[in-house]
Amino acid sequence: MTAVTVNHGGSAGTASVREPFGHEVLAVRGCESLTVANAPRSVLHDPAEPWSPTNCYMDVWIGLTATLGLDPLPMLGAAFSADFLGDQWEFLKPRQEDLETLYGLTVGEYDTWRPLAEHVQLVMSRGDALIVEVDAYHLPDTEGVSYGRAHTKTSIVPLRLDPVAGELVYLHNDGVHVLHGEDLDNALGTGVGSGWVPYPYVELVRLDGIRSLAPEALWQRAVEIARGHLRRAPDAGTGNTAHPDPAADRLVAAIREHVPVLAERGMEYFHQYSFATTRQAGLTSGLAAHACRYLSRGAQEWPSDVDAEQLIEAAEQFDAAAGAAKTLQFKLARAASGRTPRIDSSAEAFVAGHTAGMRAVREALGLGE
Repeated sequence: MTAVTVNHGGSAGTASVREPFGHEVLAVRGCESLTVANAPRSVLHDPAEPWSPTNCYMDVWIGLTATLGLDPLPMLGAAFSADFLGDQWEFLKPRQEDLETLYGLTVGEYDTWRPLAEHVQLVMSRGDALIVEVDAYHLPDTEGVSYGRAHTKTSIVPLRLDPVAGELVYLHNDGVHVLHGEDLDNALGTGVGSGWVPYPYVELVRLDGIRSLAPEALWQRAVEIARGHLRRAPDAGTGNTAHPDPAADRLVAAIREHVPVLAERGMEYFHQYSFATTRQAGLTSGLAAHACRYLSRGAQEWPSDVDAEQLIEAAEQFDAAAGAAKTLQFKLARAASGRTPRIDSSAEAFVAGHTAGMRAVREALGLGE
């Protein structure tokens, strides 16, 4: 690989740089001086949160909005429309139209028809951001799980690139991290083509329309977004909000049927199964609770027809569902290790909490029957 000598930041020193990344220091708008030490951190990524980190894509948006000086809480209304898809709980993502309505950020698939490093360089030179699928095998922040041990796809956002230092500041999971040297090359440079994700799915986040709405206006938009998600929720058309939530009910029914499979296939299979089921359901419930508390605070502060007390009740029920999902996951681990767990109490607690939370948030936002 060709090495070039460049002047860096006006200094007299020189260093070698990997060709694909050029020689200019590049950053997403507002991240020019970002470091691991000064990166902002959302309350959603508090280590005390039972499901933090959440999932790689939701974490990207929690981290990116916080890094850009935006509040991630208003976008969590998407948690109200999550469904069970038969073999897995829906992988929670904020909707693109929600991000544009709340923050003026436009998101769409980005065609990587050139080497990935060139796209990263071009997009960051404009101050925009890319959400990039990479192989976690090369991400040091996954040490002990994937780094140097297991190949798996995950999403990151490059925030600040210093090709001369061979260093990338990036978002992943619940924090901001640094990628160096060969790891950088294998994740985004010339090593990508021979890796686990040779043709990554990439999204472009355009920041030219970014805006910070006044708190009341932001809250009002979040209320309407939450109502929209409640209208498209799995049981929105039942006409009976007292009926057990179909998504929660169907998840638990599927898990009960799957317990013998876990016992047969063991712990490695359990980790994959639980990530797709109890983990996604648990983190969705936990984020729904945060959404309810955010909406409640606005209802207490500004005149509206939103019931703040019912939203607090909804948050408590969703918190209970999130905790029950974690207990249920522990019991499924016991099944995978050859023991015979009793899952009924935790399964029923998840259904009860999620059902009551959905009912209360509907009533609080004027959508109850």
